[in-house]
This record gives sequence, C-alpha cells and structure tokens, in this order.
Amino acid sequence: MLSKKIHYLFKNYFEIAAFSMGLLLLVLMDPEAANGPSLCLFDQLGIKFCPGDGLGHAIAFIFEGEFYKSFNSNALGGPAIVILVGRIGYLLHQKLIANKTIKI
Repeated sequence: MLSKKIHYLFKNYFEIAAFSMGLLLLVLMDPEAANGPSLCLFDQLGIKFCPGDGLGHAIAFIFEGEFYKSFNSNALGGPAIVILVGRIGYLLHQKLIANKTIKI
C-alpha cells in the first residue's frame, strides 16, 4: 500500500517537485560565488562550448534584481524562469484543479 502511494506521488508530482526545488535552490544561490564543478555534459566530454553556461547564475541574478548581470551571464535566464514557472503552474493546474478525481 505504501509503495503504491510512493509510486503515485513520484509519477504525478516528481516534475513539479524537481522544478520547484531547482528554482528554490537558485533563489538561495549566491550568484557572485566562485564557480563549482561544472554539470555541463559538453564540458565533461572536453568540449569547450556549453549552451547552458551561466544559466544558473543568470537566474540567480534575476532573483537578486540584477538584470544586467543576469543578461551578461546568459541571455536566456529570464525566459528560463518564465518557462519553468509556467510549467509548474500548468502541472499544478492539471493535477489539482482540472483532475479533481485524483486521490492520494
């Protein structure tokens, strides 16, 4: 019974939780802090180009209200926030309002 509930929660709410936790971590991040290890797959493979380079810093700068630094870090920081918040809102609407027959 417990494993069914865990499976249900993971299946239906993992994406919401992952995106929300990611945004929360970026809110708490110090964008001025020195760089840590890179999570970029291209960088791990030895390729110098990384399309998402600076995206986390750009999002963190936006939450700090420093839009110029955000744009300099990665121009897609603002659109990324809009997309993530929109996706979270859409999923919450689908899970909690549109489909009222779901029971946990």
